Amino acid sequence: MPDNRFTLEGHDLVIIQAGHSDTDDTSVLHVPDLDLVVAGDVIYNGVHQFLVEAGHGGLDAWRRVFDLRPRRIVAGHENKGLDDDATRSINETRQYLDTVDELLLQHDSALGFFNAMLKRFPERPNPGALWGGAVALYS
Repeated sequence: MPDNRFTLEGHDLVIIQAGHSDTDDTSVLHVPDLDLVVAGDVIYNGVHQFLVEAGHGGLDAWRRVFDLRPRRIVAGHENKGLDDDATRSINETRQYLDTVDELLLQHDSALGFFNAMLKRFPERPNPGALWGGAVALYS
C-alpha cells in the first residue's frame, strides 16, 4: 500500500508495522477516525501469550504498539468471557510482558518460570502456549 494507508467508506486505514510481537513482521491496522486498532497478534485479551519466538525479537518491539491508545480494539487472541475494553486489554498485555521480564530473572528453569506465571495469571486460558514459550525461552 502506498504510505501504508488506504481509504474505506471515507475512513483512513493505516497499516502500522509492529515488528516483532509473538512472531516476526507483525502489523496492526489503525483507523484513527474510529479510534480503533485491529491488533492481531500484538494485543491479547486475557489469554496466555505466545512467547515461543520472544527470544528472537525480544519484547520491546511488542510494547511499541501500546502508544496508539485506541478506545476500541480487536484482539487477535481473546478470552470470550471478557469484554473488548481497549485500555484494559493493552494494560493487561503490557503487565503480562513486564511479568515475563521480571520472572525470567527470578527463575532458572522453564518449569519454575511456567509455574510462577500460572500463579500470577491463573485465570488465563491456553497454558499450552505459556509452556511452549517457557521451554523456548530457557532452551
